[in-house]
Amino acid sequence: MIVTTFALLFIEFTKLNPIGYVPVLVDEDIVVSDSFAICMYLEEKYPQHPLLPRDLQRRAINYQAANIVSSSIQPLQNIGILKYIEEKVNPDEKLVWVNYHIGKGFAALEKLLQEYAGKYAIGDEVSLADCFIAPQIYGAIKRFNTDMASAACSLSAGYLKAEIDALLLNEAYNELPAFLDAVPEKQPDAPAKA
Repeated sequence: MIVTTFALLFIEFTKLNPIGYVPVLVDEDIVVSDSFAICMYLEEKYPQHPLLPRDLQRRAINYQAANIVSSSIQPLQNIGILKYIEEKVNPDEKLVWVNYHIGKGFAALEKLLQEYAGKYAIGDEVSLADCFIAPQIYGAIKRFNTDMASAACSLSAGYLKAEIDALLLNEAYNELPAFLDAVPEKQPDAPAKA
């Protein structure tokens, strides 16, 4: 049996995260996996830079927005699911699937955030919700070439307003050095471009 370098790395990585997914934060002796858990850990470790407002209603809206992305949009774009759709359903259905769930998720976000949005998702300060929404918008545009301003990327024209809001949020996020530094291709383990 030949064991590939990838297989060895995967076995080693599962010591940090048994399910083998990213992200994983290693902070001295503490290992935390999953985006939501990492954000909560950092929120508690660095209270001087809060991502959650004191107001319980706005805090709850942050949790809901982060969960819409982390439970109802992003997991449906994981490589394993998209490979399955390509192999078992039809390769042409992959982007239909992705764009449907992006549109549906952003329509839900628009309804949830309509009374709270400001420059960012929930007001004029960056919050937990933005830490989930920003990479989702970025991935939709860069990874899937989704036209976030077009109703054609959704099954319903009713999603159009949410996608326009996503573009405005994306512009605001692109003004933040921390968000620009967090894009996948700027990470130390990013694959080299061919």
